[in-house]
Amino acid sequence: MIKNKSVLFICKEVFSYPIYFLGNELEKDNNFNYYFIQNTDVIIKNELNASTYFYFKDKKSSNKIYDVKDLNYEFLNNRKNIKIDFNKLKEYEKKYTYFKGLNKQLISSQYTSTPYHDRFYYPFTTYEENLYWLLLNYERTESILDKINPDYIFDLDVDDIQRTIINEVANYKKIPYINIEYSRYKSFIVPTYNLGLKLDEYFIHAYDKNKKEIFYNEYKKEVSVYRENTSIMSDFFKNDITSKYSFSLKDFFKAILEDFYNVIISEIYFLKKNKKINFFNTTPLNSNPIKRLLFWLSRDIKKFYLYSDFNNFFVSPKKEDEYIYLPLHLIPESSTFVKAPMYVNELNLIEAISKLLPINWKLYVKEHQSMIGERSLRFYKNVKKFHNVCLVKPNYYKDPKPWIERSLGVVTITGSSAFEATMLNKPAIVFGNSCFNVLSNIKVANNLNDLETFFKSINSQNLLKDNINDCASYLKTLDEVGVDLNIKQLIKLSGKKIISETLEEEEENTHKELMSQLMNFFKKGVKILENNKQ
Repeated sequence: MIKNKSVLFICKEVFSYPIYFLGNELEKDNNFNYYFIQNTDVIIKNELNASTYFYFKDKKSSNKIYDVKDLNYEFLNNRKNIKIDFNKLKEYEKKYTYFKGLNKQLISSQYTSTPYHDRFYYPFTTYEENLYWLLLNYERTESILDKINPDYIFDLDVDDIQRTIINEVANYKKIPYINIEYSRYKSFIVPTYNLGLKLDEYFIHAYDKNKKEIFYNEYKKEVSVYRENTSIMSDFFKNDITSKYSFSLKDFFKAILEDFYNVIISEIYFLKKNKKINFFNTTPLNSNPIKRLLFWLSRDIKKFYLYSDFNNFFVSPKKEDEYIYLPLHLIPESSTFVKAPMYVNELNLIEAISKLLPINWKLYVKEHQSMIGERSLRFYKNVKKFHNVCLVKPNYYKDPKPWIERSLGVVTITGSSAFEATMLNKPAIVFGNSCFNVLSNIKVANNLNDLETFFKSINSQNLLKDNINDCASYLKTLDEVGVDLNIKQLIKLSGKKIISETLEEEEENTHKELMSQLMNFFKKGVKILENNKQ
């Protein structure tokens, strides 16, 4: 299926692990190149990138590997005397804003979006610096794509400004950019050709076709089982921080020790290996280790407080409350900063909902597990000012199901809760794109005023029509166009195989199976494109 093609792989951090093995397989019959887009991956050899970028440099042909190393130094050298080519920017604005404008593109990066999140360890960059970084990366992307002229671009993630730029340039040059869209059901992923910023036409057609066909009891049964299960938390999120609901004194001290180890020990390693380089100023687009340590320590202190009985921000839900459920997002994260940059300020969203709720309704706001301790306490103080808003205890229920089942409906920016709601036959409204937006119980908002219409529709209907056929059609579509692949497990095993050079027999078999599924994913992605050409 994939033969005699020119393919460019996009690489960043640990997501490059499985790409290494996929490249080994596909290089036999194709011309493959690799582009490392993360500045911290490529400048200084440390414990992490010794197994990513520098491992690739050692094992693969150097002329096949592209990176942003020189862009960092160019940025650093010109930082104090930046001259923005606004004519060039205007040219890019005409050519490369099919999906979003240049200012919205800047928000794709944690480094260039510091006003929108609380991670203060990133250095503040001026608007001129951000535009300069944008220009440098556009020039680099154009240069690489013009030189290679790939038939396809393959990728495993959607975050960061470089990917936003690649998406725009590839779209303009009509180069297919095949990436992953998470379905939010089990570990199913489906191909997207636009970073998931718009619903892919092929997916809409496949879903609509399945809705029209005589129905398949096996998928209806899956939906019924989903609704009957006590827990609906996806396997993808189990056993990570999303599923942890406590932070004891023991956890607190353990976290503090890990913070010191991760910063101090890693920086000692850094200085030992790179004695001539000042690690505090390797690039302005990098985090400061001292500030990073301070941020983590403050996070742990706040986390311990928020999980303690002394916390007066979070309250228990009340049985008599009629409420709309709003689970907050991890900030910053691609689900918001890439997919819905207009709605990254969640306090504004909470305020809007508060104003638009019908009388006697409440808004239940649940903090994201990963954000407990990260967010400023000032955020919670501001939320508490709204009289019809409750910050509920995130650990009151250990699963999303009771929060959703007992609600009138769900509001989220792009979160899994919208999919979970519609699978439970509850209404939901979202502000960004996801492939599950095809489902009938999900309303896609174009602006905040759409919330009022959404609430009125809930208020006017006593019972939703059972959407089991829609949900079953969605599951069937996932089977047809996607693959059930645990990306986290694949990354973990691929990294272990690179670092340790060997796996246990059972792990090796699992890794081969997962790699086969990854190969199948890209084959399906290519096949969909070829079928659409016919």
